[in-house]
Amino acid sequence: MRTYLSIILFLLLSATAQADDHRFISLSFENDVFFKDDGLYSNGLFLTWGYNQVDALNDKILPSWITYLAQQTHITFANNKQYAIGYSLGQALQTAIDIEVETLVEEDAPYVGLLAWQVKLLAYDQFMNDEVGLILGAVGPVAGGEFVQSFVHGLTGAKQPQGWDQQINNEFVFRVQARRTWRLYETHLFNAEFDFLTGVDGGLGNLRSDVAAGIGFRVGQKLRDNFISSTVFPVQKFNGLNYTLHGWYLFFNVSTVYVLNDIFINGNTFHDSHSVELIHLQVAYSAGIMVNIYDFSVLYTLLHISDEYEGQAEASRFGSIALTYHF
Repeated sequence: MRTYLSIILFLLLSATAQADDHRFISLSFENDVFFKDDGLYSNGLFLTWGYNQVDALNDKILPSWITYLAQQTHITFANNKQYAIGYSLGQALQTAIDIEVETLVEEDAPYVGLLAWQVKLLAYDQFMNDEVGLILGAVGPVAGGEFVQSFVHGLTGAKQPQGWDQQINNEFVFRVQARRTWRLYETHLFNAEFDFLTGVDGGLGNLRSDVAAGIGFRVGQKLRDNFISSTVFPVQKFNGLNYTLHGWYLFFNVSTVYVLNDIFINGNTFHDSHSVELIHLQVAYSAGIMVNIYDFSVLYTLLHISDEYEGQAEASRFGSIALTYHF
């Protein structure tokens, strides 16, 4: 336990480099309560902070070890781009579909608590956005999933979860990832703007390995200025970033993903634990609204994901709301 907490403290302290550029801080909440469910991916709470409109990725704004890693990627060679940096700390929980069952439910995905830290680096203009990221964290009892869910359910009067004794074991997790989003088409519809986005995404790690492609549609105002806040992929486990101060838009996205491994489905990598049979090819739909009000941004998303494992009895669906302050 002490080792896990020491690593998390080191990551937090290493992300304290200062910048004179535009800063932001965001709190996001994901929960299946938006669909009146209480199973599978059940809850996520994430704090994100960082900088945007940065001219270069170097030791003046990044810890030296992150600068070194960034210099090994393609985004540091981008021409005529601006950069953004985001750090996140958060927790995500997954439970069995019926949380009142104390014994192991063989046909349900395992109980999983995830506590993780993430860094994202972006290089962008008004028509293309490149992103690379690193997630480091831990799953298992060390993530505190049982305590948090029991505490919240006690406050709200919801049913108490009984199956956390069946959760997967402690394990360090990581994921390296890259994403590119294009803004391919724009036009005007009456007093609003309309655009079409597409993107590719991929990641590798014992947390999750996958490749994905997606498309998205937006209608609103100031779409070009708000492109950096957009993604064609579902906001799951970690929220996206939001940087600009003006405009609004409605959005709808569809993406397909081939998942090689997912610790939320496959269970522990190096230990025996409960698991179910992963469905490798999945489809996700998301829709929502983003609104900027002075220095604040609000992003509300509803998500639906096709079955993630064989014999899944309920759909994977949840909502997400994020509040961002720019300063």
